[in-house]
This record gives sequence, C-alpha cells and structure tokens, in this order.
Amino acid sequence: MHEDRIFIGGAADVEFMVNDEKCDVIIDLRAEATECPYPEANARWIKVPLQDNSQEPGQEQVIQQAIEEVVNAYQNGHKVGLHCAAGKGRTGTIATGVLLKLGLFNTVYEAEQGAKNIREIIQLNPAQKEALNHLFSSPKPSAKEE
Repeated sequence: MHEDRIFIGGAADVEFMVNDEKCDVIIDLRAEATECPYPEANARWIKVPLQDNSQEPGQEQVIQQAIEEVVNAYQNGHKVGLHCAAGKGRTGTIATGVLLKLGLFNTVYEAEQGAKNIREIIQLNPAQKEALNHLFSSPKPSAKEE
C-alpha cells in the first residue's frame, strides 16, 4: 500500500504478508478474532476490534486507534500487514485513514479512491466513512464579525 512497508488484505493474505512481504507487525481488525489467522507468524499480532458492517455510531475511537497503530508501526521502521476478514470494508476504512494520516491525500474521497487503486474490492460502509470524514475534517474558519 505504501513504500513496500504497509500491506493490506484479508485474513487469507496474512501468511503471504508474513512469509513473502516480511511483515513483522500484523494489525487484525476482526472483532471476532481470537488469534492471528496465521498462527505460525513470526510477527507481532495487534488486534484492534472493529465491527464489520456496523452502522453504530461511536466507532471513531477504534478507527483512530487502528490508524495510529499502523502509522506508528510504519514510522518506527516496521513492515505492517493490515487486514480484516475479507480485506474490503474494515481494511478499506483504515487504509483510507492511513493514507490521509500520512498526508498522501487531502480528502476522504481522494484517499478512498487511492485505496481502491491498490485493492479494487475496497468498499467503505457509510457509518465508517462518516467517522473518517469527522476525524479528518478541517476546522472551518470562523466567520468574520462585522
């Protein structure tokens, strides 16, 4: 996804991320997960439980935490594998946020398109996209008083 150090996919891609791409940090977004999908992985497994297809509000904190985990690991020199079950919704949401956090895009729309250029099946759910818009909205300048 970025500089050959951040990789995205689904749970089935983790073995490839570890063995072929040499990811040493795996960030698992599956709330339902109890272990790394590739238990033999010689990598640090970090679970950030994000609900799949959830329309519930209040996910911003978990979304922000997941973005921070990816960016911090990347900035500390690690190769990062990011995944959910299918690598479509939750992964797409966090990948979009990571692209924004790294300053590669200016808007959620642009970052989402950038993520889709990397992994075509990405599809953000409306509640998670709204959370990204809120997290990355620019403060509006206050109107000048006359």
